[in-house]
Amino acid sequence: MFKFTDISDKDNEFDPQEHLLSPKKFFELRRTTKKVFVFDLRSAEEFEKSHLPGAHNLPYQHFEDSIYQMPFTGDIMLYGDNQTESFSAAEILYDNGFDTFYFIESYESLLAGVDDSFVQISTEAENYILEQLDSSSGKTQGIEIIVDSKTDRKANYSIQFVDYSDTASEKILIDLKKFIVFVSKEGVPYIEGTEIEINEDGELTAFNPNMSITKLSGSVEEQIQHVLDEEVNPMVASHGGVVSLLEVKDNNAYLEFGGGCQGCGMIDVTLKQGVEVMIREQVPEIEAIYDITDHAEGDNPYYQPSAK
Repeated sequence: MFKFTDISDKDNEFDPQEHLLSPKKFFELRRTTKKVFVFDLRSAEEFEKSHLPGAHNLPYQHFEDSIYQMPFTGDIMLYGDNQTESFSAAEILYDNGFDTFYFIESYESLLAGVDDSFVQISTEAENYILEQLDSSSGKTQGIEIIVDSKTDRKANYSIQFVDYSDTASEKILIDLKKFIVFVSKEGVPYIEGTEIEINEDGELTAFNPNMSITKLSGSVEEQIQHVLDEEVNPMVASHGGVVSLLEVKDNNAYLEFGGGCQGCGMIDVTLKQGVEVMIREQVPEIEAIYDITDHAEGDNPYYQPSAK
């Protein structure tokens, strides 16, 4: 039987340090890279409980038999239950000719690795925060970064002042020495690279390059194309899919789904819960979105619909 190792030209032994990332570097790469694929090596049960947004579940015991599904373009990122799983999966990729891949010790290490380097605060914002904190209250005070996630790599950010005693124990604490920053566990994947500043209106704001949702400019067509390029197509690329804008007419957008999306049995879910939500949130002028793809002509759908 043919194996990927038959085409690998790797002569040197696998060096894990070339591919092992710290939590900060892992999140930074995921935030800044246009085409990245994250694989969760844990069991389906653990994946269901909690996972990195946008990650694909590929349990470790099935990993070696499934590497033919791995993308050969873009960055591959791995995490598992423990370092052994992550290390072994990375070595399998290396032995089979893959070059651009990275791994973290474990899923838990991602959550536990959050520190003060994840957040940058301007001097003006720091002084403003310190002025607002009441040192006479007798309580440990700080701020919480509220993350309202919209997609696996897009979110809205806001800030509120909080008391430690009023903050749920499951929140992550980032000790900035002069005060504490809180964030929910669900918000951790969106925190790395967050900048806290005072805006032009004198308000305390949080912004994350590449992850904050910003008001789009240009024509409606240009705005939709931006959403497709920056959010939708990177998401469906892992399935071999691509989404194209064909026309905007009477506040309606008409899309065509190609590649692995054409003929896919899950296309209604992808459209209604994914693509439509992303576009309508950022381009409010659009009232409806229609899929006009001829799905019967799909050659290689990612998910085959059941025969009726």
